[in-house]
Amino acid sequence: MFPLLFCFSAISAEVYNLDESLVPVDSRAKNLRSQAIKQGLREVVLKNTGTQSALTHPDVVKQLANASALMTQYGYQDLDGKLFIKVSFDHKRLISLLRQAGLPVWGKQRPLTLVWLVEEVEGERKILNDASTSAARTSFDTQSSNRGVPLLFPLMDLDDAMQVGVNDIRGQFTANVANASLRYQANYFIMATISPQGAVYRYQMSLYPRELTAGASQYTPSTSQSGESASVEQAVVDITAAASEYYVSQYAIADSGEKLTTKITFTDVSEMKQLVEIEKYLNQLSAIKTVAVASIEGMTVEFNLGLFGNEEDLHRLMKLDPRIESIGNITSDNIEYANFGSENNANKPTQIYYWKGQ
Repeated sequence: MFPLLFCFSAISAEVYNLDESLVPVDSRAKNLRSQAIKQGLREVVLKNTGTQSALTHPDVVKQLANASALMTQYGYQDLDGKLFIKVSFDHKRLISLLRQAGLPVWGKQRPLTLVWLVEEVEGERKILNDASTSAARTSFDTQSSNRGVPLLFPLMDLDDAMQVGVNDIRGQFTANVANASLRYQANYFIMATISPQGAVYRYQMSLYPRELTAGASQYTPSTSQSGESASVEQAVVDITAAASEYYVSQYAIADSGEKLTTKITFTDVSEMKQLVEIEKYLNQLSAIKTVAVASIEGMTVEFNLGLFGNEEDLHRLMKLDPRIESIGNITSDNIEYANFGSENNANKPTQIYYWKGQ
C-alpha cells in the first residue's frame, strides 16, 4: 500500500503526497489504466478535502469523467508481487477545482493522532501497538494514506503498559490515557474498541485533544462514534473517517466568497531567511488567499492577508505548527513590545506570532 509520507516535529505533521495515489491493477491494459486514473483522482480529492461528500459534488463528478486531464504523470510499480499504477495530479488545478466547487481544502499541515485501540482476536483483547501486523493495523495504514490523516500507535513498552491497560481504554478512563499520550507529542488521541458480535464487528471511538481545554476539569471528546461494521477493515474505515470529518470541520477551509482580510505580525525576525520562510509558510496555508508584507519596523514584520475563511479559521490552523508561538493579541501592554511606535492602533494586526523556525 502506498504509504502516507509525512514528517512531524513536536506536534502536528506535514503531509507530502497529497497529489499522488497508488492504485492496484490486474494488468497494464488501457481500460484498466483509465479506471485506475479515475480511482486515483477520487483518492486525491478525498485526501485534499478530507470529506467523502466531496466525491458526489457535481463539479467533482464531472472532472472524474475526464480524470486524465488533471494527471501530470503515471507509472507502473511492482510491489510484493502485485502491480500498481502510481498517478500524480496537477496540484494547482486540483485546488482550483475544489475552490470553485466551494469545497473545503485541507492543507498539508495536519493534526497528528495517536490511536489507542483495543481489538479482540480469538477471544483475547489486546492494545494495538506500533509493531503489530494485525488486519486492523494494516487497515489503519491504508486509511491514513487514503485520507491523508497522519496516525501514530503506542509502542506498548514498559512505560505504556504501566500506565494504560485494556480496561482503561474500554472504560474510557481518559486521564490515564492522556498522561501516557504526552510522550508521543500528538495533537489528538483516539480511544477505540473493535470486537466481534455475531456476524458483525462492533466498534466505538472517541477523539480527544492532547490537553484539557481552558477551564475544564475533565476531558471531553471532540467527536465520538459507534456502530456495527461487516469487517474489522470496515470498522477501521469508519473510525478513521469520523476523525477525518472532525478535522475537516476544524482545519479545512472553504472559500466564503467574501473579501475577508486581516493582519498578523511576526516579531523578532532578525534575518531575511526568516522572512522568506514565514512568507513561504503563510502562502501554503489553506486558509490564506493572498500574502503581502505591509511593513517592517525593526525586527517586527506586519503582513496583510486575504482569507478564504475567517480569522478564527486561520489562527486555529496556525496553532498546529510547532514552528510558531502565539504571543497574544495586541493590547496597550504589548504594543511597545511589538515595536509599532504608533499611538493609533485602530488598523494594526490583531495577533502577534514568534517564528521558531525549523
